[in-house]
Amino acid sequence: MSVTSVLPAEDQRLNRRRLLGAGLGAVTAAVAAPLAAGGPAIAAPAAGATPALPVPQVAEIARMGPIGCEGIVFDRAGRLFMSDTLGTDILSIRPDGSSEVWSRGLTGAPNGHKVLPDGTHLVAQMGPPGAVLWLDPDGNVLRTLTEDDRGRPLRAPNDVTVDPRTGACWISDPGRFATAEPGRVYYLDNPRGQLRTVVDEGVLHFPNGLALTPDRRFLMVSEGGRNRVMRFPVRRDGSLGERRLFAALPSQPNTWTNGEAMPDGLAFDADGRLYVAHFGTGLLRVYDAQGRDLGSLDSRCPCITNLVFGGPDLDQVFVTGHLGTSLSDPGPAVVIRLTLPGIRGLSLLTPDGV
Repeated sequence: MSVTSVLPAEDQRLNRRRLLGAGLGAVTAAVAAPLAAGGPAIAAPAAGATPALPVPQVAEIARMGPIGCEGIVFDRAGRLFMSDTLGTDILSIRPDGSSEVWSRGLTGAPNGHKVLPDGTHLVAQMGPPGAVLWLDPDGNVLRTLTEDDRGRPLRAPNDVTVDPRTGACWISDPGRFATAEPGRVYYLDNPRGQLRTVVDEGVLHFPNGLALTPDRRFLMVSEGGRNRVMRFPVRRDGSLGERRLFAALPSQPNTWTNGEAMPDGLAFDADGRLYVAHFGTGLLRVYDAQGRDLGSLDSRCPCITNLVFGGPDLDQVFVTGHLGTSLSDPGPAVVIRLTLPGIRGLSLLTPDGV
């Protein structure tokens, strides 16, 4: 039986916002204490840029063991999920900061994670084996895709973004970290379909984070190997047009490798600003819709990986990170909450984005 809401559109939007904030939007001050003691982080605009970012309120809301942390996402019930990229589980994180295993049947290194309009989930699994997994709302695997449309095995799928109007998804596959494997980007029009390669090998050097612009006209892709974000026009069939540089990130040493920091997870706010988790740093880089540098937000965490908007008014960014300083010694995984007064995130759970 289906039920059709008779609430006015604005009331429906408010209810959805309350729903998203029902979980971790009201974490107690005691849980937040470890990071709150350092004072508010400062949003530092780049030279010549117009200050546009609020000063965030920063709090640690969950701390786990030395596990991987990526794929942070809310479902419609306000539950927060995080992928253990060093294990085989997806965790559901409770409001008190504790967690439980949600997934069943995964085989290795889940990463990017999105919730589809019908309440099912799509997860990028780095593996081995590299796979794209379709899961039901209880975490059971419904389908496993291990090849693209050309019969080639997936290498190490990393991130997922979704068009909440249609449920269509794009998935990045950069290959295994710290290798020379060429990357790809796939398109999946529905979870029963076939992965279609829309960016083939040799175009991007380590394609990682993905995000659709609020108008769904462009796909943003983190190009980790070149420390920049690229923009692709999205065609009607899900294929992509010619790439263009959107933003070159500031050069900065990577605390986790011997190289340079690189863009990882991406998320938009409702006004078209792009937030970039700069892997190997604790900074969220922020760019306006034209790719101008608006400054950065300090998570006070040595290394961050991914992010999602949440909270009752979608004015909070939840960031995954590590307290360690290297891949060999990741330290505890953490989830950090940055409250951004005056900012409203772009929802990926509702067709209208709010």
